Amino acid sequence: MREKCHKEYNLLTQRLLEEGYSAEHHPDYVRVDVPARAEKTLDNYYGGFAYERWWIFEQTFKTPCGLQCKGLQCRSDMSYMGIDWTYENDMATIHCPYERKDCKLKHKYLQEHKLLRFDCEVHMTEDEYHYENSVEHILKLYDDEIRRKKISFGLQRKGRVCQEHMRFNRDTLEWEMNYDPYDCGLRGCMGMCPILGHELDQKRGNVFYDVKTSFLRSDLDGTLFEGQIDTSIIKGKKLFDHPVSMDICKICARLSQDRIKDKVRGHYFTELFFSEYYGRHFSFEIQNVRAEQRESRDLMQDLEDIQNGIRIVHDSDVKKRQAEEKRERRRKSQEAAVRRLERKLLENGYEGLKEYSADRRHADKWLGKARIAELEEQRRKKEKEEMERPVQLKLSDYGMEL
Repeated sequence: MREKCHKEYNLLTQRLLEEGYSAEHHPDYVRVDVPARAEKTLDNYYGGFAYERWWIFEQTFKTPCGLQCKGLQCRSDMSYMGIDWTYENDMATIHCPYERKDCKLKHKYLQEHKLLRFDCEVHMTEDEYHYENSVEHILKLYDDEIRRKKISFGLQRKGRVCQEHMRFNRDTLEWEMNYDPYDCGLRGCMGMCPILGHELDQKRGNVFYDVKTSFLRSDLDGTLFEGQIDTSIIKGKKLFDHPVSMDICKICARLSQDRIKDKVRGHYFTELFFSEYYGRHFSFEIQNVRAEQRESRDLMQDLEDIQNGIRIVHDSDVKKRQAEEKRERRRKSQEAAVRRLERKLLENGYEGLKEYSADRRHADKWLGKARIAELEEQRRKKEKEEMERPVQLKLSDYGMEL
């Protein structure tokens, strides 16, 4: 009696066991999948035997509507509604080449599931494979039709199409153009633009914008200034992380303002959440969206805003200060690491460091031969002084008592 398994045997295994095969003796077109170094047993995760992929991919299958296909076209990795939709259970699936989601011939479970509505089960058949009545043939015709429509789509638009912005709608079976200049900016497109119909401007810049925020000062609760709302403007924020052709920048400045709002809304998600659900007033506004080669500043406008009680911050200044603070932190950390390493050299010497250790590599890289030699000299001098230091003797050492 076999040991109870967490998974029932698949149909392939049941058939081979009835024919007298075992885990040690079986046809060459099947295998027993077990974890490495585990005992070879049919009580495994896969439910017993599994087809060798080189064999099953060449077998012929048939759909409920009579189409044939090779096993290579099938999917065999799904478990749904208590059924393992696999080759081994003769329940592999295939995406319907006709794109029919309301077919009544396929299994009822596949008809009911929204994500599987284009799938149908296939069963292995001994019928001779005919390419003209196969899924592969229909897919070839389908791909040819898609390419033909793609060429026709480009001709209708007089070549003003871009591969990066085109997609084939499988519901309408037509090509669509969804032009988004922001994607061009992310890719850093240059050269000839088929949509604009001319070479992109070689001058590079960015899309700059200002963010005005207003928030309630909760730290002033219980004081004379309770309920005060502060306003600040962060000026010169960038849409792209890198310079982009000015042609793309100008288009994005007109068409990508909703994307900018979404980006800022995501940045202030926490503040907006507390404003909506806890009454902590917070709001933001996008201002002065413009395309420029470099950030420009309006000093008079800044002074006017400051006089009106608005706090002005330039994003480039903030990032520059953050970069300087980061460099300073790294410098201090490096100096501390060098001091620790020098103490080790003074205590144990260079030869006291393990040959392939990080300390020895850092000593070679950070200190250099001259500094290492200087520290070695200091260590030897210190050891010599320790050895020559006079030792104070006690009278008790000579057996004398006072």
